[in-house]
Amino acid sequence: MNQNEYIQTLTGILQAHAGAAGQTIRSLVAVLPPKAQAIHFAIHPDQDGCGTFSVVASLDGPDLYVLNKAIDPHRYLFDVRYTSTGVEPAVPLFDPDDTEFDVQNTIVDTAMHWVSNLWHNWASQHSPLPAVVYGEEGYGTLQPILLPSATGTQAY
Repeated sequence: MNQNEYIQTLTGILQAHAGAAGQTIRSLVAVLPPKAQAIHFAIHPDQDGCGTFSVVASLDGPDLYVLNKAIDPHRYLFDVRYTSTGVEPAVPLFDPDDTEFDVQNTIVDTAMHWVSNLWHNWASQHSPLPAVVYGEEGYGTLQPILLPSATGTQAY
């Protein structure tokens, strides 16, 4: 599988989970603590480059533990896990030594666009807080994407 084929496949898988992820964002916005200042969406690719990853929300503001505890049930927009029957959701897996492209960067860039689209479909008109989406640990080729709040404020 080349990089373009992988991007198309991964985009299709993410789109199949867009409804549930959109509901997760709506639920997260509904329980935002008053002291929260921004929402962060981090894409966490596996360190080995095998193809698993998570898209995780967190909050910025004072007392991060308390803020993030408040949204704990609504933090994961997408999460690939190993099960007894393979990985769920079923994403393509790679041998990192036998891949002609950077799987982690491709995952992060593709998932960043997906989160941005999810945000613009609903949260940009309803969230009192701005958001930012980025690749964890420097993965990805894109700069962080700033997502506006319903009032137009941007994350810093």
